[in-house]
Amino acid sequence: MLWFLLLISIISGSYAQFENYEQNYGYVTVRPGAHMFYWLFHTTANVANYTERPLIVWLQGGPGGSSTGIGNFDILGPLDLSLQERNYTWVKNFNVLFVDNPVGTGFSYVDDLQYLTTTNDEIALDFVELMRGFYRDNPEFEGVPLYIYGQSYGGKMAIDMGIRIREAESANTINSNLRGIAMGNAWISPIDATLTWGPQLLAAGLVDQAGFEEIQRHAREAERLFNIGQFVASTNQWAATQQAVFRSTTRVDFYNILTKMPAFQPDTFQDAYSFARDIMVRDGLQTTIDSIASERQQLTLDQLMNTIVKQWLGIPEHVVWSSSSSPVFNTLRGDFMKPVTESIEKLLNETDIILSKYNGNLDLICNTPGQLLWVDRLQWPGAEGYKNAPRMPIWENNRLEGYYKSYGNFRFFWINEAGHSAPRDNPAGLLEVLRDMTSFP
Repeated sequence: MLWFLLLISIISGSYAQFENYEQNYGYVTVRPGAHMFYWLFHTTANVANYTERPLIVWLQGGPGGSSTGIGNFDILGPLDLSLQERNYTWVKNFNVLFVDNPVGTGFSYVDDLQYLTTTNDEIALDFVELMRGFYRDNPEFEGVPLYIYGQSYGGKMAIDMGIRIREAESANTINSNLRGIAMGNAWISPIDATLTWGPQLLAAGLVDQAGFEEIQRHAREAERLFNIGQFVASTNQWAATQQAVFRSTTRVDFYNILTKMPAFQPDTFQDAYSFARDIMVRDGLQTTIDSIASERQQLTLDQLMNTIVKQWLGIPEHVVWSSSSSPVFNTLRGDFMKPVTESIEKLLNETDIILSKYNGNLDLICNTPGQLLWVDRLQWPGAEGYKNAPRMPIWENNRLEGYYKSYGNFRFFWINEAGHSAPRDNPAGLLEVLRDMTSFP
């Protein structure tokens, strides 16, 4: 009953703020039985027409994390969980499109679980259909520069989306204008990430030698299973490696090694796969978000999305929003450990699309050491030039926010004082990523 009274209070005090933003939203049936939801916010930049600024698509990770909820209210949308204006929202400079992807995530839904996606390419094909529907609903955005930003598993999905979108553009079946893809703390090469958890934790003093060796034993087994094509078993072993980290570090937060996982997260008595899945689909959701809501007597994200937001957007009654979808994650279990480095090479070798890799240096689950390994192995014409390029500092307001290195159409950004969700943890550092790719702000 308390949350209902809080709902009435918030509606009377803040609900009208949704109306302060020009926006559009809706469903696109990407396949029979599969319905994907998008929520667009037009930029508030001082321009004659909002289409003068690029369109940025934000993809949450997991897979199964909701962009319309986590990405919007917890990371970079115009309003925060309190429905107060966020001063570093990307909407100040860009049109931002939040997509609940893959189908079955957030407000997106399927008529039957058989319609969930099983591979990254299926996800990409659905995304192309989503964008076709988006342009039908919003034709003024045809030809507007398009950039796809994906966090965590969203970064992995964005790569194959880029390939399929460019194919559709070349075939003149979509009027998009894809210019760039950003991979934020992305799940690009899972084995590289898993094998470097132990060394990173040992170097940071967060495990002793015995803990390091235990973590590495599990990680090497995940690698062995992957190498012999046992992809589901490799996913299960990746999960066991996460649990070994959890035990050896006394609950270090996989999304920020300077903090520990909150008490409401899974404990060591949960089976390893469910434990790891529930961590992954959280995808950087602010660990204290529920406790903050409780302290301030506000709605949790789940309550907000299933009451005020659901009513505002006119979501069908049978659709229940959740921050993460276990069925989506489970259905992709066989694809989870597969890398997309060959797809990155295809984009670098065959297109002029800008590829930016940015990483919060305090992340563990998609850590910087693991990212550097696959970057150094990339085969593309600019590989040698990139390796020899200088690493330059990122200064914002006399603060060192990180470093960057670039050559041709590939960039790498190291973001200081940030964990898994760098745009939320260090918005000033992300300004350089946005500025480099789009020439704004």
